[in-house]
Amino acid sequence: MMKLKKLVSLMLVGSMVLGMTACGGDTANTDKGTSETPAASDSEGKVSDALTPSETGGSKALQPFEETVTIKMGHGLDPNTVFDEGETVENSRFVQWLKNDLNIDVQYDWICASSDFGQKINLCIASNTIPDAVNVGQSQYLAMLKYDQIQPLTDVFEEYASDQLKQYVRSGGDALMDAISYNGEMYAIPAPEITAGGVNIMWIRQDWLDQLGLEVPRSVDEVIDVAQKFVEAKLGGDNTIGIIGPASGDQLVNIGGNRWGLDPIFGAYNSYPEYWLENDGKVTYGSVEPQTKEALAKLAEMYAAGAIDPEVFVRNDSLEPVTAGKAGIFFGPWWCGYTVDSVTLNGSQEWMAYMAPLAADGKFYSPMADPTKQYVCVRKGYEHPEAAIQIINYLIENEQSWVDNDMTQNNITASIYPLFNVYDNADEIEYSYEWLKKFNLGEVKKEDVDVTGRKLLRSDLDAIEVLKLDPKDDFSLEYWDLDHEMAASNIPRLVSIMIGERPLVEEGYVPIFNAYSGQTDTMAAKWANLQKLEEETFAKIILGQAPIDEFDNFVEKWYNEGGSEILEEITAAVNE
Repeated sequence: MMKLKKLVSLMLVGSMVLGMTACGGDTANTDKGTSETPAASDSEGKVSDALTPSETGGSKALQPFEETVTIKMGHGLDPNTVFDEGETVENSRFVQWLKNDLNIDVQYDWICASSDFGQKINLCIASNTIPDAVNVGQSQYLAMLKYDQIQPLTDVFEEYASDQLKQYVRSGGDALMDAISYNGEMYAIPAPEITAGGVNIMWIRQDWLDQLGLEVPRSVDEVIDVAQKFVEAKLGGDNTIGIIGPASGDQLVNIGGNRWGLDPIFGAYNSYPEYWLENDGKVTYGSVEPQTKEALAKLAEMYAAGAIDPEVFVRNDSLEPVTAGKAGIFFGPWWCGYTVDSVTLNGSQEWMAYMAPLAADGKFYSPMADPTKQYVCVRKGYEHPEAAIQIINYLIENEQSWVDNDMTQNNITASIYPLFNVYDNADEIEYSYEWLKKFNLGEVKKEDVDVTGRKLLRSDLDAIEVLKLDPKDDFSLEYWDLDHEMAASNIPRLVSIMIGERPLVEEGYVPIFNAYSGQTDTMAAKWANLQKLEEETFAKIILGQAPIDEFDNFVEKWYNEGGSEILEEITAAVNE
Protein backbone atom coordinates (compact mmCIF):
# COMPACT_ATOMS: atom_id res chain seq x y z
CA MET A 1 0.00 0.00 0.00
CA MET A 2 1.48 3.32 -1.07
CA LYS A 3 1.12 5.90 1.63
CA LEU A 4 2.16 9.37 2.64
CA LYS A 5 5.07 9.68 5.01
CA LYS A 6 5.70 12.73 7.08
CA LEU A 7 7.51 15.31 5.04
CA VAL A 8 9.44 16.42 8.04
CA SER A 9 11.33 13.16 8.12
CA LEU A 10 13.46 14.69 5.41
CA MET A 11 15.15 16.90 7.92
CA LEU A 12 17.68 14.14 8.51
CA VAL A 13 18.83 13.98 4.92
CA GLY A 14 21.50 16.16 3.39
CA SER A 15 21.92 19.89 3.21
CA MET A 16 18.92 21.65 1.77
CA VAL A 17 19.76 25.26 2.33
CA LEU A 18 22.04 26.92 -0.16
CA GLY A 19 21.06 27.19 -3.78
CA MET A 20 17.39 26.53 -3.19
CA THR A 21 14.60 28.83 -4.24
CA ALA A 22 11.34 29.17 -2.42
CA CYS A 23 8.62 31.75 -2.52
CA GLY A 24 7.21 33.17 0.64
CA GLY A 25 3.95 35.01 0.78
CA ASP A 26 5.88 38.20 0.21
CA THR A 27 6.50 37.20 -3.40
CA ALA A 28 2.88 36.76 -4.36
CA ASN A 29 2.19 40.10 -6.02
CA THR A 30 2.56 40.46 -9.75
CA ASP A 31 0.10 43.30 -10.27
CA LYS A 32 1.13 46.89 -10.69
CA GLY A 33 -1.95 48.74 -9.53
CA THR A 34 -2.07 51.43 -6.91
CA SER A 35 -3.84 51.16 -3.61
CA GLU A 36 -6.80 53.05 -2.35
CA THR A 37 -6.23 55.56 0.39
CA PRO A 38 -6.35 53.71 3.71
CA ALA A 39 -9.68 54.04 5.42
CA ALA A 40 -7.88 54.21 8.73
CA SER A 41 -6.03 57.42 7.94
CA ASP A 42 -6.64 58.40 11.51
CA SER A 43 -3.65 56.63 13.00
CA GLU A 44 -5.16 56.80 16.44
CA GLY A 45 -8.32 54.97 15.47
CA LYS A 46 -9.00 51.25 15.10
CA VAL A 47 -9.95 49.56 11.87
CA SER A 48 -11.87 46.77 13.57
CA ASP A 49 -13.80 48.56 16.25
CA ALA A 50 -16.18 45.75 17.09
CA LEU A 51 -14.10 42.61 17.19
CA THR A 52 -15.65 40.21 19.67
CA PRO A 53 -14.95 36.60 20.63
CA SER A 54 -18.13 35.48 18.85
CA GLU A 55 -16.88 37.04 15.62
CA THR A 56 -13.31 35.89 15.83
CA GLY A 57 -13.87 32.38 17.12
CA GLY A 58 -12.11 32.62 20.45
CA SER A 59 -11.42 34.97 23.31
CA LYS A 60 -7.72 35.26 22.43
CA ALA A 61 -7.92 35.09 18.64
CA LEU A 62 -7.75 38.87 18.23
CA GLN A 63 -7.17 40.04 21.77
CA PRO A 64 -4.81 43.05 21.87
CA PHE A 65 -1.61 42.69 23.89
CA GLU A 66 -1.57 44.76 27.07
CA GLU A 67 1.98 45.82 26.33
CA THR A 68 3.41 46.35 22.87
CA VAL A 69 4.88 43.19 21.37
CA THR A 70 7.61 43.60 18.77
CA ILE A 71 7.96 41.02 16.01
CA LYS A 72 10.81 41.23 13.49
CA MET A 73 10.52 39.96 9.93
CA GLY A 74 12.12 40.02 6.52
CA HIS A 75 10.19 41.02 3.44
CA GLY A 76 10.36 40.48 -0.29
CA LEU A 77 8.85 43.39 -2.22
CA ASP A 78 7.75 43.52 -5.82
CA PRO A 79 9.67 46.52 -7.18
CA ASN A 80 6.57 47.56 -9.16
CA THR A 81 4.47 48.00 -6.01
CA VAL A 82 3.08 51.54 -5.86
CA PHE A 83 2.37 53.01 -2.44
CA ASP A 84 0.17 55.91 -1.47
CA GLU A 85 2.00 59.06 -0.50
CA GLY A 86 3.80 58.62 2.80
CA GLU A 87 3.34 54.85 2.87
CA THR A 88 6.17 52.30 2.82
CA VAL A 89 6.56 48.66 3.73
CA GLU A 90 7.79 49.68 7.16
CA ASN A 91 4.91 52.12 7.61
CA SER A 92 2.17 50.44 5.63
CA ARG A 93 -1.51 50.59 6.51
CA PHE A 94 -1.25 47.01 7.71
CA VAL A 95 1.61 47.75 10.07
CA GLN A 96 -0.40 50.69 11.44
CA TRP A 97 -3.58 48.64 11.81
CA LEU A 98 -1.79 45.78 13.58
CA LYS A 99 -0.28 48.27 16.01
CA ASN A 100 -3.59 50.05 16.62
CA ASP A 101 -5.81 46.98 16.89
CA LEU A 102 -3.54 44.35 18.43
CA ASN A 103 -0.60 46.32 19.86
CA ILE A 104 1.79 44.35 17.66
CA ASP A 105 4.77 46.34 16.42
CA VAL A 106 5.96 44.83 13.12
CA GLN A 107 9.57 45.68 12.34
CA TYR A 108 11.72 44.56 9.43
CA ASP A 109 15.29 43.33 9.76
CA TRP A 110 15.64 43.57 6.00
CA ILE A 111 13.70 44.20 2.80
CA CYS A 112 14.75 42.82 -0.56
CA ALA A 113 13.31 42.35 -4.03
CA SER A 114 10.73 39.58 -4.09
CA SER A 115 12.85 37.71 -6.65
CA ASP A 116 15.68 37.59 -4.07
CA PHE A 117 13.52 36.60 -1.09
CA GLY A 118 14.25 32.87 -1.29
CA GLN A 119 18.01 33.40 -1.51
CA LYS A 120 17.92 35.86 1.40
CA ILE A 121 16.06 33.38 3.61
CA ASN A 122 18.53 30.67 2.66
CA LEU A 123 21.38 32.89 3.83
CA CYS A 124 19.54 33.54 7.08
CA ILE A 125 19.16 29.79 7.60
CA ALA A 126 22.82 29.20 6.85
CA SER A 127 23.91 31.92 9.32
CA ASN A 128 21.21 31.09 11.91
CA THR A 129 19.78 34.61 11.72
CA ILE A 130 16.20 33.97 10.69
CA PRO A 131 13.64 36.63 11.67
CA ASP A 132 11.16 36.15 14.52
CA ALA A 133 8.53 34.95 12.06
CA VAL A 134 8.94 34.04 8.43
CA ASN A 135 6.85 32.84 5.49
CA VAL A 136 8.74 30.17 3.53
CA GLY A 137 8.43 27.31 1.10
CA GLN A 138 8.73 23.63 1.87
CA SER A 139 12.47 23.16 1.43
CA GLN A 140 13.27 26.08 3.69
CA TYR A 141 10.81 24.90 6.30
CA LEU A 142 12.49 21.50 6.35
CA ALA A 143 15.93 23.07 6.52
CA MET A 144 14.96 25.22 9.52
CA LEU A 145 13.49 22.17 11.17
CA LYS A 146 16.67 20.21 10.53
CA TYR A 147 18.85 22.87 12.10
CA ASP A 148 16.52 23.31 15.09
CA GLN A 149 15.82 26.95 14.25
CA ILE A 150 12.05 27.02 14.75
CA GLN A 151 9.81 26.27 17.70
CA PRO A 152 6.74 24.05 18.09
CA LEU A 153 3.41 25.84 17.88
CA THR A 154 0.98 23.16 19.06
CA ASP A 155 -0.13 24.76 22.30
CA VAL A 156 -0.06 28.36 21.14
CA PHE A 157 -2.01 27.46 17.99
CA GLU A 158 -4.73 25.78 20.02
CA GLU A 159 -4.93 28.75 22.37
CA TYR A 160 -4.72 31.66 19.95
CA ALA A 161 -5.76 30.53 16.48
CA SER A 162 -9.20 31.69 15.41
CA ASP A 163 -11.86 29.14 14.67
CA GLN A 164 -11.56 30.05 11.01
CA LEU A 165 -7.82 29.45 10.92
CA LYS A 166 -8.32 26.15 12.72
CA GLN A 167 -10.97 25.18 10.17
CA TYR A 168 -8.57 25.88 7.31
CA VAL A 169 -5.79 23.78 8.84
CA ARG A 170 -8.06 20.89 9.82
CA SER A 171 -9.64 20.82 6.35
CA GLY A 172 -6.43 19.33 5.01
CA GLY A 173 -6.80 16.22 7.16
CA ASP A 174 -3.93 13.94 8.11
CA ALA A 175 -1.89 14.75 5.01
CA LEU A 176 -1.68 18.43 5.93
CA MET A 177 -1.00 17.74 9.60
CA ASP A 178 1.79 15.35 8.67
CA ALA A 179 3.36 18.05 6.52
CA ILE A 180 3.64 20.48 9.44
CA SER A 181 4.33 18.04 12.28
CA TYR A 182 7.35 16.36 13.78
CA ASN A 183 7.49 14.14 16.87
CA GLY A 184 3.87 14.93 17.62
CA GLU A 185 4.35 18.70 17.53
CA MET A 186 3.07 21.27 15.05
CA TYR A 187 5.92 23.41 13.70
CA ALA A 188 4.27 25.66 11.14
CA ILE A 189 1.04 27.38 10.12
CA PRO A 190 0.28 26.15 6.59
CA ALA A 191 -1.63 27.68 3.75
CA PRO A 192 -3.68 24.62 2.65
CA GLU A 193 -3.61 23.66 -0.99
CA ILE A 194 -6.98 22.95 -2.62
CA THR A 195 -7.17 19.14 -2.71
CA ALA A 196 -9.11 19.07 -5.97
CA GLY A 197 -6.41 21.11 -7.68
CA GLY A 198 -4.07 18.13 -7.76
CA VAL A 199 -6.37 15.78 -9.69
CA ASN A 200 -6.11 15.77 -13.48
CA ILE A 201 -9.19 14.50 -15.32
CA MET A 202 -10.31 14.06 -18.90
CA TRP A 203 -12.04 17.03 -20.58
CA ILE A 204 -13.80 16.00 -23.80
CA ARG A 205 -15.93 17.61 -26.52
CA GLN A 206 -19.39 16.33 -25.60
CA ASP A 207 -20.85 17.84 -28.75
CA TRP A 208 -18.43 15.74 -30.82
CA LEU A 209 -19.37 12.59 -28.92
CA ASP A 210 -23.05 13.33 -29.57
CA GLN A 211 -22.43 14.11 -33.22
CA LEU A 212 -20.81 10.71 -33.76
CA GLY A 213 -23.16 8.84 -31.43
CA LEU A 214 -20.32 7.75 -29.16
CA GLU A 215 -20.35 6.87 -25.48
CA VAL A 216 -17.99 8.47 -23.02
CA PRO A 217 -14.70 6.53 -23.24
CA ARG A 218 -13.49 5.05 -19.96
CA SER A 219 -10.58 2.69 -20.64
CA VAL A 220 -7.31 3.60 -22.30
CA ASP A 221 -8.27 1.75 -25.47
CA GLU A 222 -11.67 3.44 -25.54
CA VAL A 223 -10.03 6.87 -25.21
CA ILE A 224 -7.71 6.00 -28.09
CA ASP A 225 -10.62 4.79 -30.20
CA VAL A 226 -12.68 7.93 -29.61
CA ALA A 227 -9.69 10.19 -30.30
CA GLN A 228 -9.06 8.41 -33.58
CA LYS A 229 -12.71 8.70 -34.60
CA PHE A 230 -12.59 12.46 -33.90
CA VAL A 231 -9.58 12.73 -36.20
CA GLU A 232 -11.02 10.49 -38.93
CA ALA A 233 -14.29 12.44 -38.97
CA LYS A 234 -12.34 15.71 -39.23
CA LEU A 235 -14.66 17.30 -36.71
CA GLY A 236 -12.15 20.10 -36.22
CA GLY A 237 -11.22 20.37 -39.86
CA ASP A 238 -8.31 18.80 -41.76
CA ASN A 239 -5.96 19.22 -38.81
CA THR A 240 -8.24 17.75 -36.15
CA ILE A 241 -6.39 16.70 -33.01
CA GLY A 242 -7.67 13.77 -30.98
CA ILE A 243 -5.78 14.39 -27.73
CA ILE A 244 -3.93 17.64 -27.23
CA GLY A 245 -0.84 17.14 -25.11
CA PRO A 246 1.89 19.28 -23.61
CA ALA A 247 3.46 22.03 -25.69
CA SER A 248 7.18 22.79 -25.64
CA GLY A 249 6.99 24.66 -22.36
CA ASP A 250 4.61 22.27 -20.62
CA GLN A 251 5.22 19.10 -18.61
CA LEU A 252 4.44 15.52 -19.55
CA VAL A 253 3.66 14.80 -15.90
CA ASN A 254 3.72 17.00 -12.85
CA ILE A 255 3.01 16.79 -9.14
CA GLY A 256 -0.36 18.48 -8.76
CA GLY A 257 -2.53 20.14 -11.38
CA ASN A 258 -1.07 19.72 -14.85
CA ARG A 259 -3.16 21.13 -17.66
CA TRP A 260 -2.20 19.52 -21.01
CA GLY A 261 -0.14 16.81 -19.32
CA LEU A 262 -0.73 13.10 -19.89
CA ASP A 263 -0.72 12.10 -16.22
CA PRO A 264 -4.01 10.10 -16.38
CA ILE A 265 -2.57 7.81 -19.06
CA PHE A 266 0.26 6.89 -16.72
CA GLY A 267 -2.17 6.54 -13.81
CA ALA A 268 -4.18 3.97 -15.77
CA TYR A 269 -1.07 1.76 -15.66
CA ASN A 270 -0.35 2.54 -11.99
CA SER A 271 2.65 4.48 -13.18
CA TYR A 272 3.67 7.62 -11.30
CA PRO A 273 6.66 9.32 -12.90
CA GLU A 274 8.51 11.85 -10.76
CA TYR A 275 6.91 10.44 -7.60
CA TRP A 276 8.69 8.80 -4.70
CA LEU A 277 6.64 5.83 -3.58
CA GLU A 278 6.95 4.08 -0.23
CA ASN A 279 5.89 0.52 0.39
CA ASP A 280 6.69 -1.17 3.71
CA GLY A 281 9.74 0.96 4.31
CA LYS A 282 11.16 0.67 0.81
CA VAL A 283 11.22 3.74 -1.42
CA THR A 284 11.05 3.50 -5.20
CA TYR A 285 11.04 6.13 -7.92
CA GLY A 286 7.99 5.91 -10.15
CA SER A 287 9.82 6.89 -13.33
CA VAL A 288 12.00 3.77 -13.33
CA GLU A 289 9.34 1.22 -12.45
CA PRO A 290 8.11 -1.39 -15.01
CA GLN A 291 4.62 0.17 -15.06
CA THR A 292 6.12 3.32 -16.54
CA LYS A 293 7.62 1.33 -19.40
CA GLU A 294 4.17 -0.12 -20.08
CA ALA A 295 2.58 3.35 -20.08
CA LEU A 296 5.26 4.74 -22.40
CA ALA A 297 4.72 1.87 -24.82
CA LYS A 298 1.02 2.70 -24.95
CA LEU A 299 1.70 6.41 -25.45
CA ALA A 300 4.06 5.58 -28.33
CA GLU A 301 1.29 3.44 -29.82
CA MET A 302 -1.20 6.31 -29.41
CA TYR A 303 1.13 8.78 -31.07
CA ALA A 304 1.86 6.45 -33.98
CA ALA A 305 -1.87 5.89 -34.47
CA GLY A 306 -2.55 9.62 -34.66
CA ALA A 307 -4.56 9.78 -31.44
CA ILE A 308 -2.16 12.29 -29.87
CA ASP A 309 -1.31 15.70 -31.30
CA PRO A 310 1.37 15.27 -34.01
CA GLU A 311 3.02 18.43 -32.64
CA VAL A 312 3.15 17.30 -29.01
CA PHE A 313 6.26 18.64 -27.18
CA VAL A 314 7.04 21.10 -30.00
CA ARG A 315 3.83 23.11 -30.31
CA ASN A 316 4.17 26.66 -28.99
CA ASP A 317 0.78 26.74 -27.27
CA SER A 318 -1.72 23.94 -26.57
CA LEU A 319 -4.56 26.34 -25.83
CA GLU A 320 -4.77 27.76 -29.35
CA PRO A 321 -6.01 24.58 -31.10
CA VAL A 322 -8.49 23.99 -28.27
CA THR A 323 -10.14 27.40 -28.53
CA ALA A 324 -9.93 27.17 -32.32
CA GLY A 325 -12.12 24.08 -32.20
CA LYS A 326 -9.49 21.63 -33.47
CA ALA A 327 -9.03 19.40 -30.40
CA GLY A 328 -11.35 16.83 -28.88
CA ILE A 329 -9.69 15.76 -25.61
CA PHE A 330 -7.26 17.18 -23.09
CA PHE A 331 -6.36 16.44 -19.48
CA GLY A 332 -6.34 18.94 -16.65
CA PRO A 333 -7.73 19.91 -13.22
CA TRP A 334 -11.27 20.88 -12.22
CA TRP A 335 -10.66 24.56 -12.96
CA CYS A 336 -10.31 24.02 -16.71
CA GLY A 337 -13.76 25.50 -17.10
CA TYR A 338 -11.74 28.71 -17.26
CA THR A 339 -9.57 27.23 -20.02
CA VAL A 340 -12.60 26.84 -22.29
CA ASP A 341 -14.49 29.90 -21.02
CA SER A 342 -14.52 31.78 -24.32
CA VAL A 343 -15.98 28.90 -26.35
CA THR A 344 -18.43 28.05 -23.59
CA LEU A 345 -19.72 31.61 -23.36
CA ASN A 346 -20.16 31.93 -27.11
CA GLY A 347 -21.90 28.55 -27.24
CA SER A 348 -19.58 27.09 -29.90
CA GLN A 349 -18.12 24.14 -27.96
CA GLU A 350 -19.46 21.90 -25.22
CA TRP A 351 -16.86 20.41 -22.89
CA MET A 352 -17.57 17.82 -20.19
CA ALA A 353 -15.26 16.23 -17.64
CA TYR A 354 -14.90 12.59 -16.59
CA MET A 355 -12.61 10.28 -14.67
CA ALA A 356 -10.79 8.62 -17.52
CA PRO A 357 -8.95 6.59 -18.47
CA LEU A 358 -9.55 4.02 -15.74
CA ALA A 359 -7.06 1.35 -14.73
CA ALA A 360 -7.65 -2.32 -15.44
CA ASP A 361 -9.47 -2.68 -12.10
CA GLY A 362 -11.95 0.04 -13.06
CA LYS A 363 -10.50 2.64 -10.67
CA PHE A 364 -9.04 6.07 -11.37
CA TYR A 365 -5.65 6.58 -9.74
CA SER A 366 -4.55 10.16 -9.21
CA PRO A 367 -1.18 11.42 -7.99
CA MET A 368 -1.82 14.22 -5.52
CA ALA A 369 -0.23 17.58 -4.95
CA ASP A 370 1.54 18.34 -1.71
CA PRO A 371 -1.01 19.44 0.92
CA THR A 372 0.75 22.80 1.36
CA LYS A 373 3.51 24.80 -0.28
CA GLN A 374 3.67 27.73 2.14
CA TYR A 375 4.60 27.69 5.82
CA VAL A 376 4.69 30.38 8.49
CA CYS A 377 7.35 29.49 11.06
CA VAL A 378 8.49 31.14 14.28
CA ARG A 379 12.12 31.46 15.35
CA LYS A 380 13.13 29.23 18.24
CA GLY A 381 13.43 31.42 21.31
CA TYR A 382 11.08 34.16 20.19
CA GLU A 383 9.00 34.95 23.25
CA HIS A 384 5.69 35.75 21.57
CA PRO A 385 4.88 33.13 18.92
CA GLU A 386 1.21 34.00 19.44
CA ALA A 387 1.90 37.33 17.72
CA ALA A 388 2.49 35.54 14.41
CA ILE A 389 -0.78 33.65 14.81
CA GLN A 390 -2.58 36.89 15.69
CA ILE A 391 -1.29 38.47 12.48
CA ILE A 392 -2.73 35.58 10.47
CA ASN A 393 -6.03 35.74 12.39
CA TYR A 394 -6.25 39.44 11.62
CA LEU A 395 -5.81 38.89 7.88
CA ILE A 396 -8.44 36.15 7.76
CA GLU A 397 -10.90 38.19 9.81
CA ASN A 398 -10.56 41.45 7.88
CA GLU A 399 -9.33 40.82 4.33
CA GLN A 400 -12.76 40.59 2.74
CA SER A 401 -14.06 43.68 4.52
CA TRP A 402 -10.99 45.62 3.39
CA VAL A 403 -11.93 44.80 -0.18
CA ASP A 404 -15.66 45.39 0.27
CA ASN A 405 -15.08 48.78 1.88
CA ASP A 406 -12.38 49.97 -0.53
CA MET A 407 -9.85 50.11 2.28
CA THR A 408 -7.21 48.46 0.16
CA GLN A 409 -6.69 46.50 -3.02
CA ASN A 410 -5.97 42.77 -3.07
CA ASN A 411 -2.71 43.17 -4.93
CA ILE A 412 -1.41 45.56 -2.30
CA THR A 413 -2.46 43.20 0.46
CA ALA A 414 -0.59 40.31 -1.12
CA SER A 415 2.47 42.44 -1.72
CA ILE A 416 2.98 44.03 1.68
CA TYR A 417 0.84 42.38 4.37
CA PRO A 418 3.16 40.75 6.93
CA LEU A 419 3.22 36.93 6.64
CA PHE A 420 0.69 37.03 3.81
CA ASN A 421 -0.63 33.72 2.53
CA VAL A 422 -3.81 32.75 0.72
CA TYR A 423 -5.82 30.84 3.31
CA ASP A 424 -8.70 28.64 2.25
CA ASN A 425 -10.27 25.28 2.98
CA ALA A 426 -8.55 22.31 1.37
CA ASP A 427 -11.99 20.84 0.63
CA GLU A 428 -13.35 24.12 -0.71
CA ILE A 429 -14.34 22.82 -4.13
CA GLU A 430 -15.87 19.56 -2.93
CA TYR A 431 -17.91 21.47 -0.37
CA SER A 432 -19.04 24.02 -2.94
CA TYR A 433 -20.10 21.33 -5.40
CA GLU A 434 -22.16 19.43 -2.83
CA TRP A 435 -24.08 22.49 -1.64
CA LEU A 436 -24.49 24.07 -5.05
CA LYS A 437 -25.92 20.79 -6.29
CA LYS A 438 -28.42 20.60 -3.41
CA PHE A 439 -29.44 24.23 -3.83
CA ASN A 440 -29.72 23.97 -7.60
CA LEU A 441 -32.03 20.95 -7.26
CA GLY A 442 -34.18 22.74 -4.70
CA GLU A 443 -33.21 20.43 -1.84
CA VAL A 444 -32.04 23.30 0.37
CA LYS A 445 -32.53 27.05 0.60
CA LYS A 446 -29.73 29.60 0.65
CA GLU A 447 -30.13 30.14 4.34
CA ASP A 448 -29.59 26.41 4.90
CA VAL A 449 -26.07 26.57 3.46
CA ASP A 450 -23.26 27.26 5.90
CA VAL A 451 -21.00 29.72 4.07
CA THR A 452 -18.80 30.45 7.08
CA GLY A 453 -15.23 30.70 5.88
CA ARG A 454 -16.30 29.85 2.33
CA LYS A 455 -15.17 32.92 0.47
CA LEU A 456 -17.06 32.56 -2.81
CA LEU A 457 -19.91 30.19 -2.01
CA ARG A 458 -22.48 32.90 -1.30
CA SER A 459 -21.89 34.55 -4.67
CA ASP A 460 -21.85 31.11 -6.35
CA LEU A 461 -25.31 30.41 -4.92
CA ASP A 462 -26.60 33.73 -6.24
CA ALA A 463 -25.09 33.07 -9.67
CA ILE A 464 -26.33 29.53 -10.20
CA GLU A 465 -29.82 30.58 -9.15
CA VAL A 466 -29.91 33.02 -12.05
CA LEU A 467 -27.80 31.32 -14.71
CA LYS A 468 -28.82 27.65 -14.53
CA LEU A 469 -31.93 26.95 -16.56
CA ASP A 470 -34.31 23.99 -16.38
CA PRO A 471 -33.80 21.09 -16.23
CA LYS A 472 -31.64 21.74 -13.22
CA ASP A 473 -29.92 18.34 -13.34
CA ASP A 474 -28.68 18.73 -16.92
CA PHE A 475 -25.55 20.85 -17.33
CA SER A 476 -25.50 20.78 -21.10
CA LEU A 477 -24.58 24.07 -22.73
CA GLU A 478 -28.12 24.79 -23.86
CA TYR A 479 -29.35 24.90 -20.26
CA TRP A 480 -27.22 27.86 -19.18
CA ASP A 481 -28.30 31.48 -19.67
CA LEU A 482 -25.24 32.50 -21.66
CA ASP A 483 -26.69 35.90 -22.55
CA HIS A 484 -27.24 37.10 -19.00
CA GLU A 485 -25.10 39.99 -17.77
CA MET A 486 -23.77 37.75 -15.00
CA ALA A 487 -22.67 35.00 -17.38
CA ALA A 488 -19.17 36.18 -18.31
CA SER A 489 -18.01 36.62 -14.73
CA ASN A 490 -19.68 33.54 -13.24
CA ILE A 491 -20.22 30.73 -15.75
CA PRO A 492 -16.52 29.76 -16.07
CA ARG A 493 -16.37 29.15 -12.32
CA LEU A 494 -19.74 27.38 -12.21
CA VAL A 495 -18.74 25.15 -15.12
CA SER A 496 -15.46 24.40 -13.37
CA ILE A 497 -17.27 23.37 -10.19
CA MET A 498 -20.41 21.68 -11.51
CA ILE A 499 -18.75 19.98 -14.48
CA GLY A 500 -15.05 19.87 -13.57
CA GLU A 501 -15.49 18.93 -9.92
CA ARG A 502 -18.45 16.57 -10.49
CA PRO A 503 -16.39 13.48 -11.40
CA LEU A 504 -14.14 13.88 -8.35
CA VAL A 505 -17.15 13.77 -6.05
CA GLU A 506 -19.54 11.53 -7.94
CA GLU A 507 -17.14 9.08 -9.59
CA GLY A 508 -14.37 9.07 -7.03
CA TYR A 509 -10.66 8.34 -7.30
CA VAL A 510 -7.77 6.69 -5.48
CA PRO A 511 -5.26 9.29 -4.26
CA ILE A 512 -1.55 8.51 -4.55
CA PHE A 513 0.72 10.62 -2.37
CA ASN A 514 4.31 11.57 -2.93
CA ALA A 515 6.43 10.05 -0.15
CA TYR A 516 9.21 12.59 -0.38
CA SER A 517 9.59 16.27 -1.14
CA GLY A 518 12.94 17.88 -0.77
CA GLN A 519 16.54 17.50 -1.80
CA THR A 520 19.26 15.13 -0.64
CA ASP A 521 23.00 15.73 -0.94
CA THR A 522 23.25 13.59 -4.07
CA MET A 523 20.18 15.22 -5.60
CA ALA A 524 21.78 18.63 -5.17
CA ALA A 525 24.70 17.52 -7.33
CA LYS A 526 23.10 15.15 -9.84
CA TRP A 527 19.35 15.68 -10.08
CA ALA A 528 19.39 18.16 -12.95
CA ASN A 529 21.21 15.70 -15.19
CA LEU A 530 18.94 12.84 -14.17
CA GLN A 531 15.86 14.90 -14.95
CA LYS A 532 17.22 15.83 -18.36
CA LEU A 533 17.94 12.17 -19.07
CA GLU A 534 14.39 11.22 -18.09
CA GLU A 535 12.68 13.95 -20.09
CA GLU A 536 14.66 13.28 -23.25
CA THR A 537 14.23 9.50 -23.08
CA PHE A 538 10.49 9.65 -22.47
CA ALA A 539 9.94 12.14 -25.30
CA LYS A 540 11.97 10.06 -27.76
CA ILE A 541 10.05 6.90 -26.90
CA ILE A 542 6.64 8.56 -27.25
CA LEU A 543 7.58 10.20 -30.57
CA GLY A 544 8.92 6.94 -31.99
CA GLN A 545 12.48 8.26 -32.13
CA ALA A 546 13.68 5.49 -29.82
CA PRO A 547 12.38 1.94 -29.27
CA ILE A 548 10.61 1.07 -26.04
CA ASP A 549 13.65 -0.94 -24.92
CA GLU A 550 15.49 2.37 -24.60
CA PHE A 551 13.62 2.60 -21.31
CA ASP A 552 15.78 -0.21 -19.93
CA ASN A 553 18.93 1.71 -20.86
CA PHE A 554 17.49 4.78 -19.18
CA VAL A 555 16.83 2.87 -15.96
CA GLU A 556 20.37 1.48 -15.88
CA LYS A 557 21.86 4.95 -16.45
CA TRP A 558 19.57 6.47 -13.86
CA TYR A 559 20.74 4.08 -11.15
CA ASN A 560 24.41 4.32 -12.16
CA GLU A 561 24.50 8.10 -12.41
CA GLY A 562 23.19 8.87 -8.94
CA GLY A 563 19.79 7.23 -8.64
CA SER A 564 20.98 4.43 -6.36
CA GLU A 565 22.53 6.86 -3.90
CA ILE A 566 19.44 9.07 -3.95
CA LEU A 567 17.13 6.16 -3.20
CA GLU A 568 19.32 5.12 -0.28
CA GLU A 569 19.22 8.65 1.15
CA ILE A 570 15.47 8.97 0.76
CA THR A 571 14.78 5.51 2.18
CA ALA A 572 16.84 6.36 5.24
CA ALA A 573 14.87 9.56 5.75
CA VAL A 574 11.47 7.98 5.28
CA ASN A 575 12.27 5.21 7.72
CA GLU A 576 13.70 7.49 10.40
